[in-house]
Amino acid sequence: MLHFATSVHRDMDWLVFLIGGHSATGKTTTAERIGLSLGVPWMMVDDLRLAFQRAGATLPSGTEALYFDKQPHFWRRTPEEQCDALIDVGEVMSAPLEVVVENHVDQSVPIVIEGDGILPSLLSRPPLLERAASIRAAFLVEPDESALLATLVARGGSWVVGRTQEELQAEAHGKWMFGQWLAAEASRRNLSVVESRPWDTLSERLMELVSRRTPSDGQGD
Repeated sequence: MLHFATSVHRDMDWLVFLIGGHSATGKTTTAERIGLSLGVPWMMVDDLRLAFQRAGATLPSGTEALYFDKQPHFWRRTPEEQCDALIDVGEVMSAPLEVVVENHVDQSVPIVIEGDGILPSLLSRPPLLERAASIRAAFLVEPDESALLATLVARGGSWVVGRTQEELQAEAHGKWMFGQWLAAEASRRNLSVVESRPWDTLSERLMELVSRRTPSDGQGD
């Protein structure tokens, strides 16, 4: 679940760096690069979500959203429904993520955490507000829907195989809508929103941001 860098982390004024955003914005690659550069571990939120799914864990009522992609013909649903499902997943993941962030701050163990399950509202949860001085956050977006679709198609694999063009376009539009929602919610809470392109400077831009960014205030409800 955790990926460890080999060097000793530099002197930093934060302990947790959260990188949210919709699919195909470079979150995973960027988290790895930042982790290696700073010498701190990085973690994918999908590790937690998939662990809940595949381990057959008994989850509390109201967490059914974690299984959204297992529902029959889910990807044939409207983009609006797919966007809502991604928001629901983030809401469910907020409680376990809160525990992870809280623990790393309290144990003084730095970490970079990335995933589309990170919602801006996570920073407004009371335990994280109490630890805001040690937390940084940024949300990556692709404002060009056609570019997002092209990136997703270029990934190939199971995302493309057996899918119709209409299904691919609907899913890309749902993810784009989710990105727009994330950007609006992050801005409302005074959290950083960063365009993913150009790819070759993304890691450097986030490194600069996290080095000068004031503590995440998580304002708003």
